[in-house]
Amino acid sequence: MRRIFVVLGVAALTVLFILGIATASESYILSEYSGAFQHGGATIVDKNYGWKSAPQNPNVVYIAVWVPKPYRNYIKKALVRVAEKHGLKAVVDMDISGDDLKGRVVLVYIPSIGAGYRVLYTEREVSGILYYSYAGDAKSAVDVINNGTVWSESEIDKTAQRFCHASIVRMNELRIANQTCAVAYWWNLRAKVGKLREESPYEMIADEIASQLDQFLESD
Repeated sequence: MRRIFVVLGVAALTVLFILGIATASESYILSEYSGAFQHGGATIVDKNYGWKSAPQNPNVVYIAVWVPKPYRNYIKKALVRVAEKHGLKAVVDMDISGDDLKGRVVLVYIPSIGAGYRVLYTEREVSGILYYSYAGDAKSAVDVINNGTVWSESEIDKTAQRFCHASIVRMNELRIANQTCAVAYWWNLRAKVGKLREESPYEMIADEIASQLDQFLESD
């Protein structure tokens, strides 16, 4: 009987060992809730009625990353890489308000971060938005953030829509024809990396956010 218990114990330890190795060797990225939407391109207008184009230089994109460290540098690098891939000159400027309508604008705003520590893996998570404006409408995005936004799983999609709605309203008031605006949002965008992997959860999250910018620029 004792031999049976020993065999069962060894078998159980073997299974746990295999499961542990599998967990420590895996990595993934997922989000509890996410989405993206994009408002059309240039409005067809009669220039005789005062409509104009923006930005001043569409070949430049101003990038602001309002994200806590250490995520900030990873996301900056990933966004710059994507912008340059599309032939754009990337200028990182945290004070994005001063770049209004000068060039295209990308703003990543992440007000919530989280972390999990386990023996076999490391986990990081963020919640927030990526905002892109072809016309370079930085003012609308900053105003939405400064005037209060609701960050919850049930409200994040409505909060995200406010960014483009505010921009469209402003572009119409200024009679600017180029009104392309896009927003992506994530609630608990989570990266999990096993201890046996050499990947960085920060870099995985940054690449996921930058991939959405890549899609916006592809369809712009």
